[in-house]
Amino acid sequence: MRQSLRLGSISGIPVGINWGLLLIAAFYTFNLAVGVLPSAVPDASALGYWIFAAMNVVVFFGSVLAHELGHSVVAQRNGIRVKEITLWLLGGVAQLEKEADDPGVEFRIAVAGPAVSVALAVGFAGLAFALGPAYGGGLLTFSLGYLAVVNGALAIFNMIPAAPLDGGRVLASLLWWRSNDRHRSRATAARVGEVFGTGLLIVGVIGFFMGAGTFVLAILGFFLRTAAGAERRRAEAFEVIQSAVVATAMSPIVAPIAPGVTAAGVQALSGGYERPVAFPLWGADGVIGLIPSSSIDAIPLAQRAFVDADALVVPWSQFMSASVHESLTAIVQRAHASGKPHVLVYDDQGAQVGYIGLDRDLSTLG
Repeated sequence: MRQSLRLGSISGIPVGINWGLLLIAAFYTFNLAVGVLPSAVPDASALGYWIFAAMNVVVFFGSVLAHELGHSVVAQRNGIRVKEITLWLLGGVAQLEKEADDPGVEFRIAVAGPAVSVALAVGFAGLAFALGPAYGGGLLTFSLGYLAVVNGALAIFNMIPAAPLDGGRVLASLLWWRSNDRHRSRATAARVGEVFGTGLLIVGVIGFFMGAGTFVLAILGFFLRTAAGAERRRAEAFEVIQSAVVATAMSPIVAPIAPGVTAAGVQALSGGYERPVAFPLWGADGVIGLIPSSSIDAIPLAQRAFVDADALVVPWSQFMSASVHESLTAIVQRAHASGKPHVLVYDDQGAQVGYIGLDRDLSTLG
């Protein structure tokens, strides 16, 4: 998610907000100051309503940030770096550098956020009861009770077992633990999320036309359904890749070329091949490396005749080797671990037969 306004960082994690959140904050503040607080505490001043309304909104979004920090702290303790936390229209999101490698880690990361929300709900409720005798039913007591309720609601809603909600992550982790199939488990949780999001959308639209003021539910349902659908498609794609082997994804290697050939000349050699190819470049002491056709494709057509292919070669030091029978998921995991984004594929006789550029084709997999 694109961050619009940087707020700073907490424990090295960049924190920001989407500009649209400012509009939501203004709407919530107005609703509290004009509607909710005057109804709950009718004898307070107009200025008091606005001050406590603004305080409630700020503390609530701080609670959402704390929820995301709960996910982030557990992720980092399990070796997963957090790129950033962004607060947006419907809450917040912690962007992790990679996904969990086992169901136990995924479960702990998922429940950490709702656990923080529950702790905040209990804390605010405790303060409301403790300060109630001293402040009666004033704005402070009501605000503390209100924050307890919204944090409790945040925890309960997020634990609904439908991706991309935290409860969906919990469901996926439990299915993963039972079946040992990460991607199929995530696809199942995402399907539940699509059904749940569609239900919210329908209820919100029907309620809106009946005058029930449920348009926010419709928006929430739409976003959940869209996000769940994207997760399902990604998980299903991983299911296919999981069973595929390197031979189905590699680009064939053609005859070596000599130094001095232009990018246009190299491109001409790929004629007749249905898929992109890679070209070994010969030097004085043998083959120097490979020239992926993707590097040539990145050059504007009119300039290819003036670019030497030598400048496009990928040296052997950036390659890892793989067998044509190895699975793609295993290759991606090894590439991530080694930091080498290029794969040279060998057949059963030890001959170089193919090339895969994970930096371009499969960088989002694994």
